[in-house]
Amino acid sequence: MRYLHPASLILLGLAFLLAASTRSGMFLLLLGIASSAFSYGLARQYFIRIVRRSRWLLITMLVLFGWMTPGTPVAGVPFATQEGLMLAAENIARLLIAIATVASLLSALAPPALVSGLRTLLAPLWLPGGFRDRLAVRMMLTLEEVEAVRQRANDLAAYPASLSLPRASHGPADIVAAIGSAVLLVVAALA
Repeated sequence: MRYLHPASLILLGLAFLLAASTRSGMFLLLLGIASSAFSYGLARQYFIRIVRRSRWLLITMLVLFGWMTPGTPVAGVPFATQEGLMLAAENIARLLIAIATVASLLSALAPPALVSGLRTLLAPLWLPGGFRDRLAVRMMLTLEEVEAVRQRANDLAAYPASLSLPRASHGPADIVAAIGSAVLLVVAALA
């Protein structure tokens, strides 16, 4: 089976993120739950790690929106308002959708593929001085450093002597992904 080009996956993820975050109400909450469950099943390690690192942001959003937004008091929950808790739920759902999307992309793409996809997406932004390649090299070095620290490889043998930027080919599945991304962007624009 032919896999999608990394740029197609990143574009699909960004389009989903944009389309989902423009929703509101119960549909947004259901989308947040569904994308979190999907990411938990697909990329459990990444999803849990990002949620754990974001826990204080999630708690702060709950408290700030839920208890500091004027509105109708909630029985049994001192100082909380219905409107505030709904705002908190919507914003937490948006953040969980973003976390789920990032976790899924990190799970699906190895660091070289992630850099290759971003480099391909930046191709239309031609800037003098090789901005696209410099950005790709910096990102690749950063990802390699993060991976080295994660594996506790402090010896010099863990660092590569040279750096190569990967390239991936496009295929028919990428056209389908591009059409899907375009549809999601239209849905987001019509929201």
